[in-house]
Amino acid sequence: MKKTLYSIVFLCFGLTQLTAQTNTEKLYQPAVLIELFSSEGCGSCPYADQFLKEIIHISDSSKSPVYVIDYHVVIWNKSGWVDPFSDSAYSLRQQEYVYKKNLKALYTPMVFINGSDKDYAGGDKRGIGMGIQAALSKPSKHYLRSRVTGIANEDSLLVAYQTWGNIDSMQLMAAFVQKEINSMVKGGENAGLVLHHNNVVRGIYTKAIQASEGMFKIPVNRELNLENFKIVLFLQHKRTWEVVATDQLNF
Repeated sequence: MKKTLYSIVFLCFGLTQLTAQTNTEKLYQPAVLIELFSSEGCGSCPYADQFLKEIIHISDSSKSPVYVIDYHVVIWNKSGWVDPFSDSAYSLRQQEYVYKKNLKALYTPMVFINGSDKDYAGGDKRGIGMGIQAALSKPSKHYLRSRVTGIANEDSLLVAYQTWGNIDSMQLMAAFVQKEINSMVKGGENAGLVLHHNNVVRGIYTKAIQASEGMFKIPVNRELNLENFKIVLFLQHKRTWEVVATDQLNF
């Protein structure tokens, strides 16, 4: 049966605290956010799509806190095919990453892991795998949990969040993503192919936070079938863009 916004009440707050502590800070189970920047006009992006689908499958089946989101950028839209899932806001986000990390090149498919200073080619299985392992092996000073409900008579979702750790200079990001998309490409480098995308960002929202818990709205058509969507939330440092905590909401 189709799930509408009004039927969704998902996730209670929970907390995983590691035994390792310092005198002043508690350490928590780390989470990993993989941000892919790609395009349907990019000939090497389908390989990255397939690889990150494998990561999603492994993390879901093992219940590992590894989350993937895929921004489609506009850089290739003048090369014979306009990516219908692309948005200039995602291109600006990629450009900001390149600027903040002082990188020499902007390209697709491009990956960042927890907003670190190192970028990865989307098909770099070994490098990305090692980056995931390194992130999972380091206890975090932050933790994030969230829940979501529909709002009667509004095209919105209400997201409640709770954080642990120092939130100074932090902002909360929420990516509304579509789990699976199959797309026939009729032009450009991938002309004639049916491309398979996963966790495609369909909207990204920023929430300034002053308290460890709160609520905010995300605009979503209330007639939308939410079974093929999820929300990925993450805490990101305003200046460095380091991602310190991530949570995922399924419907």
